[in-house]
Amino acid sequence: MNTSALESLASASRERLIEMSVAAIERKMADPLLSDADRARLTQAVKDHAEAGGGRVLGAAKVVAYSWFNRLTALRYMDAMGLSGDYGVVTPAEGSGTGVPECVQRGRGGEFDRRIGEDVRARAAQLLYVNRDLDAYVLLLREYFAACHQVMPGVFPEADDWTNLVPPADLLSAGESVRADIVAAIGPNESGRMDVEVIGWLYQFYIAARKQEINDSGVKIDKETLAPVTQLFTPHWVVRYLVENTLGMQWLRAHPDSALRDQFEYLVTPPEGQEDQGLAIANPEDFRVIDPACGSGHMLTYAFDVLWDMYAEVGYPTRRIARLILEKNLHGADVDGRAAQLASFALTMKAVEHDARFLERIERESQRGGEPSWRGPRIVHVQSVELDELSPAEIADASGDGVALGISQLIEQLRYADTYGSLIRVPAGASALFREIARRIEAGEKQQLLGGADSEEWLRAADICEILEDGRYTPLIANPPYLSMKKAKDPLKRFANKHYKRGSSDLCAMFIERAASLAQRRGAIGMITMHAWMFLPAYRDLRPWMLSSMTIDSMAHLGPRAFDSIGGEVVQTTAFATTNVACDANRVGVYLRLVDGHNEAEKKRLLREAATNGAHRLRFETSVATCALIPGRPVAYWVSRQMLNAFEVGVPLGDVVPAKQGLATADNERFLRQWFEVSADRSYMQATDREDAQASGARWFPHNKGGEFRKWWGNQDYVVNWEDDGREIQSLVDPKTGKQRSRPQNIDCYFRPCVSWSTVASGDVSFRFFDSPSLFGHKGSAVFSGGFCDLLKYLAFLNSAVVGTLAEYIAPTVMLEVGQVKTLPWIEPESFDSVGVERLIEISRADWDARETSWDFARPPYLRGGYSLLQGAFDDWYRRSCETADEAQRLETEDNRYWADVYDLADEVEVDVPLSRVSLTYNPRFAFAPTKGTPERSEEEYRWLHYQRSARELISWAIGVTMGRYSVDVPGLVMADQASTLDEFRDRVAEPRLLPDDDGIIPVTGGAFDDDASRRVKAVLRVVFGAADLGDNIEFLTRCLAVKPGSNTAEFVPPMIPADPDRALEDYMAKSFAADHQKDYSGRPVYWSLESPKGTFRALIYLHRYTPDTVGQVLTKYAAPFVDRLKAESEAIGRERDAVMGDDRKANRERARIDKKRVEIDAMIAEVQGYIDSVLQPLAQRRIHLDLDDGVRINRLKLAYGWRSDLADLPQPAIGAATTDVKRGIATDLKWARKEAAKNNVWWSE
Repeated sequence: MNTSALESLASASRERLIEMSVAAIERKMADPLLSDADRARLTQAVKDHAEAGGGRVLGAAKVVAYSWFNRLTALRYMDAMGLSGDYGVVTPAEGSGTGVPECVQRGRGGEFDRRIGEDVRARAAQLLYVNRDLDAYVLLLREYFAACHQVMPGVFPEADDWTNLVPPADLLSAGESVRADIVAAIGPNESGRMDVEVIGWLYQFYIAARKQEINDSGVKIDKETLAPVTQLFTPHWVVRYLVENTLGMQWLRAHPDSALRDQFEYLVTPPEGQEDQGLAIANPEDFRVIDPACGSGHMLTYAFDVLWDMYAEVGYPTRRIARLILEKNLHGADVDGRAAQLASFALTMKAVEHDARFLERIERESQRGGEPSWRGPRIVHVQSVELDELSPAEIADASGDGVALGISQLIEQLRYADTYGSLIRVPAGASALFREIARRIEAGEKQQLLGGADSEEWLRAADICEILEDGRYTPLIANPPYLSMKKAKDPLKRFANKHYKRGSSDLCAMFIERAASLAQRRGAIGMITMHAWMFLPAYRDLRPWMLSSMTIDSMAHLGPRAFDSIGGEVVQTTAFATTNVACDANRVGVYLRLVDGHNEAEKKRLLREAATNGAHRLRFETSVATCALIPGRPVAYWVSRQMLNAFEVGVPLGDVVPAKQGLATADNERFLRQWFEVSADRSYMQATDREDAQASGARWFPHNKGGEFRKWWGNQDYVVNWEDDGREIQSLVDPKTGKQRSRPQNIDCYFRPCVSWSTVASGDVSFRFFDSPSLFGHKGSAVFSGGFCDLLKYLAFLNSAVVGTLAEYIAPTVMLEVGQVKTLPWIEPESFDSVGVERLIEISRADWDARETSWDFARPPYLRGGYSLLQGAFDDWYRRSCETADEAQRLETEDNRYWADVYDLADEVEVDVPLSRVSLTYNPRFAFAPTKGTPERSEEEYRWLHYQRSARELISWAIGVTMGRYSVDVPGLVMADQASTLDEFRDRVAEPRLLPDDDGIIPVTGGAFDDDASRRVKAVLRVVFGAADLGDNIEFLTRCLAVKPGSNTAEFVPPMIPADPDRALEDYMAKSFAADHQKDYSGRPVYWSLESPKGTFRALIYLHRYTPDTVGQVLTKYAAPFVDRLKAESEAIGRERDAVMGDDRKANRERARIDKKRVEIDAMIAEVQGYIDSVLQPLAQRRIHLDLDDGVRINRLKLAYGWRSDLADLPQPAIGAATTDVKRGIATDLKWARKEAAKNNVWWSE
């Protein structure tokens, strides 16, 4: 199955169908010929489906769009399987050579399907005769829908359904047509069969765009957004594992010699010598299967296949089996009505797949004694129902057996059924009670209250309750929705905390709890869920309950990359089969560790292999008692005896040294900055304690926020607004509730040395030493100790391979939380020498400070040694970087070996450290490590990539020198306060060899000005390396800039010297510098490029030297003179043309060449002059004031769009218009700022 083609089809169809549906509804509502009844139905539908903030008809249009998409895909499937009637309904006749559906083509010749009534035939024929083909086709489709409605009411509407009034306008289009696209994308395979699974894939892809919209918006999830954001189609091999180890095992217990055993490729062989506690079901009619979050029905369709074989195996007649399965065995529920429709359709198609005459018999038997006998598959759309309260007396009278317990609560919860879904617990007898109430209302025995529920609503509630009744099901199989309750709104959050406290952190965990009440005692439960519940502290109450009240028979721990359709590490999952009975602590389950599989195919293969091979290396047989030995009881089934010994012998680290969470600001964009965004004179980087910080009067202080994988030292990027002891943060409250939003926790530990780590990590754990006076955050949690030597000891331990391995058991997710660090077993060593750790900190600190984005940066490291040739300086820096990385590798290996010996784990942990994991910025093997699946780089390639980084950094520093941020004469920052002046520079640098640019503006115009960017870079190189070798140094510099890494398809080739090095440098400054600078400064650049739309004119300005006069200076000193130069050049070219004499071919060619050149220059003039007129001049007149405290995101937007409360934004951004990455960054920032404004969270200065 080509899922990529299905994804493209669904995505494109959704957009097109919504667009057409909006137009169709508006056109139909404006049609004066529309009947009053149809107008009323359409108007009511628009009202019912209105969306907040959307267009008037957009909500209804989305309903129309997906309804028609569902029907067209269903009909295409039925056409392909020969189920839709005498002729193809959406599919052209084979070999017809036309794209027209066969039913229309036949209708032109007077031939119609036998199910089309005479009246409709006549009307359709007349419409076709007068070339109203679309009207005829819609008329025929209504008849097909009505015919299919009898057997598949969920998918196909009745003929008068309101969505039939507004069909897609392109149904018969010769060009683009959603119907034609569906026909092209969905078809039988080589054997002539189609898998109904295609319907589920299409639905997932159809709603993917809506899912992305919701996730990107960051809104809290409610009933309107719950369904699309939680849909995830389950791969077939996972479905097979779940069904075969639940439903299949229950059959095999009663039929041990069944031939089905050989068909169950994913059936896990149980451990030997243990009593089997699960149900043994001999009669297939006794199975009651439920998927309480059935989606499009994938679990149930495979269960249908298995049940069919069971019925056949014991001799049931074929004509009875399908109906028995659909009416007695299979049940499903979902809050998404669309998904429920498709599940019903998929099961009906499964029936036809096994029994070709099934639909024919259903149609024939659909009316018995005047009452419909076929209700369709037992799939229920769990939707909200407003029922009247019932008194205890009414309940007792109507139920007869006093089923009063829980009914009032059930009626209340049904009002929110579209949010709670299958989590609603239904006591036995509730469905029968509600049906009796409905009967009494219809019979007039009970009066319907004014505005109260009618009999249909009571019956709808009865249908829901019948499916969700507790204790009904022999196996439960599900891929429940995944949704963190942090993203959910009330009432779901409130419901979770009240009724599912143990699993209230996530929807899927609540479904685990719910499964235990839906399934019978000793019934089977098969689920695939996120694996977070196995390890995270948030589920510390769920795990012991689950491991004691259920018995895990088998688990396929899939980890990341189990869903190729969503890619990457986004969802880490586990699939398991349990028996719904209390577990003996010493009973072992079978666990298959598939987390290292690189994709679905590999995990699928490994699962098949390990399921039946008791000696497979990925198969573990582990008891609940084993898991209980590890603090927090994570399901660390693969733990070794030696590792367990470490937990038994050691004491929890939290008992020895405190580990704490720090400051949670609740609004990082308001309170955090990269340190280089703000004014240096407003920052205080050396506070010794809170009192010192407060006395300083500063606003910004170092903040430890976690960060990327890096050991020993570093990730010191951020500052936090802790002015006046954090007054603003501590006073941040919710305007609605008055409750404090921020969490300034463990304040007594602020400005203290610590060992910190990142709570969220994508790879190995890494800990860092902080001696700088910082405030630690909740994402940069920390360990504190009274003594320096003790901190070093704990740092050495925490960065060792021992902890890396231990963390795999207590925290194998992307989270390493404080509670988990506290549970690490600590064994006090007999002696500890801190020399190696101190050296590692020294190495890592020097490496961190070698970047200009470190606040302790002094000058580029390759300026050591007095080299006159840049290549010699870069060579020396590369050599030193490699030697330092080698030393760090040796010291880290020694640290690993030391702690492995302390913990007696020398045979368990990998002590050798790959050079690619030595986390130094300038370690080439770490910085440029090839991605998975790409070949290892050569020594030469590593060297040149290191050169390239150095070249880019040298240019950045040279621009900084030119701007006055740095100086060639003194280390560190020079001009870094708001609106810094040259006087401040002269105060710091008494006798400068090179003065900064006088106005802090550097044009980037290819050398049009004396202070052009490329010339300024050369001036810095001339001073630093000397004038004699400037030409050679420019050649080497531009050669470094031209490095292109190797790839799977091309080996690395060292760059050549550019033909024109000066032009190459100019090109880099114009086309790449701004983007590189934005990337190096984490999206918060301090040099901004004012650019015309195509980049003909560019000028760099320095944020810290900006004043309201800066843009005016750019205009008058550079932009306007630049246009004058271009005009002069154009005029000169005109004179050159006039000087061409003659009428021969050569003269004509010369004039054509000159004309082309002049057209290009005139286009440049128009571009830059247009930029001046529409952007630069208006911006200069606005004299925008910036406040560095607001940060780069806001300040850059202010200047880019000329933000002023009394004026409209500029028509296009003044900054980065011609640099894609910068332009994209500004667009992202603008989207964010508008959201903040919409939330009334405008905290920045006007």
